[in-house]
Amino acid sequence: MSQDHTQLDSNVICQHIFPMVHADATICVKVLQGSVESAYGYKVSYKKVWHAKQKAIARIYGDWDESYDQLRRYFNALQAFVPGTIVDLQTVPYYVRNTLDRDSVMFYQVFWSFPSCVQAFRHCKPLVSVDETHLYGKYAGTLLMGIAHDGNNNILLVAFALVEKENTDSWYFFLTNLRRHVATRPGVLLISDRHAAIKATLEREGCGWEHNVYCVRHIASNFATSFKSKEAKRHLVNAAYSKTQEQA
Repeated sequence: MSQDHTQLDSNVICQHIFPMVHADATICVKVLQGSVESAYGYKVSYKKVWHAKQKAIARIYGDWDESYDQLRRYFNALQAFVPGTIVDLQTVPYYVRNTLDRDSVMFYQVFWSFPSCVQAFRHCKPLVSVDETHLYGKYAGTLLMGIAHDGNNNILLVAFALVEKENTDSWYFFLTNLRRHVATRPGVLLISDRHAAIKATLEREGCGWEHNVYCVRHIASNFATSFKSKEAKRHLVNAAYSKTQEQA
């Protein structure tokens, strides 16, 4: 039978898929669908399996609210057991139906870096790339990262921030902390993707970055969007990487 069954609810499915989710929390829902169909003979909906997976993740890691409640304890533990860990956790007032709850606060944004990252950056090239990735989940958000390069062109993540969204205020929060705590030596070069919020941040007073350039790969990607020519894109990248005018 290929139809769904009413008694095959998300709780039953959660019990079946729990070992697989416990082994790999990133496992694809379609893979879980196939496992349920093989075990029970019914093809359940994507939505039902997705809900079952969320229940399994909550059993393993705790639910979303519990995770946010643990943030401050987590970072306090990091600073206690990994001395030198840098944390800047910011909160905002919490309102319940327009009434201020004086006993609670709401998470806003956080910056952190580990002492090993700070020490390692001292032996890397005097440049740091910054980038972001959007988080997909119940509360979304954006992860900002600082990336260093060693003498062998290996990359090293040196700083992180969780922010609500990518805007001037969030980038200012991240870049000022990055400059103050990690990239402290003079003359460090900042490499970015020319995002409008980053450009505006660098123009704000107190940002602390005197030298900044744009990532050639992002420039080449934007160039290819406007000019449909792989050959022209290749020439652009080669010119950017050339060290002399003759090579360009």
